[in-house]
Amino acid sequence: MINHISIAVHNPEKVANVLAELWNGFAIPFPPAPNSFIVFANDGKGSAVEITPFDTVLIPGEGLPPEENFDENVRTEEYEAKFVQTDAPAQYVATHLNINTHLNDAEVKAIGKREGWRVLTCNRDRGLFQLIELWIEDRFMLEVMTPEQTARYVEITNPDFIAQAFQMMIPPPTVAPSNLSLIG
Repeated sequence: MINHISIAVHNPEKVANVLAELWNGFAIPFPPAPNSFIVFANDGKGSAVEITPFDTVLIPGEGLPPEENFDENVRTEEYEAKFVQTDAPAQYVATHLNINTHLNDAEVKAIGKREGWRVLTCNRDRGLFQLIELWIEDRFMLEVMTPEQTARYVEITNPDFIAQAFQMMIPPPTVAPSNLSLIG
């Protein structure tokens, strides 16, 4: 299960509100990173996206907390990852996010056009499945899937489908499947 992801944008509040609209969720300030927001899908699973300013990066802390007698009462703030500003933010990144929406293709495209962002429906792998590329601020790729597109995606990511399509054996899960799922 993917619980949340962080992305960096030029206008965190605006992007947070658009994502909340796509997700039928809500956006609130995100205090760990100044001028940031977090969007919750309101899906009962805790799915969220942290949206930080463009020049914010996450760096590891230093050192490790003592392991002896470690429990929930041990303070770890000084060792934890921190959001900091950088002088060299990347224009594009390999990271992208794929989410489900209750909206249809035309509604998602209307949001992209309203915001002035690149938006297009794509036939991935020569039509194996569709999704909508919504380029947040024309720099971060958000793949949005309508209910119909999501149903097809779930179908083609089934291990039996993958095994047949790639003519390979898929190892059985080591733990029985549970109610875990991807964002959305």
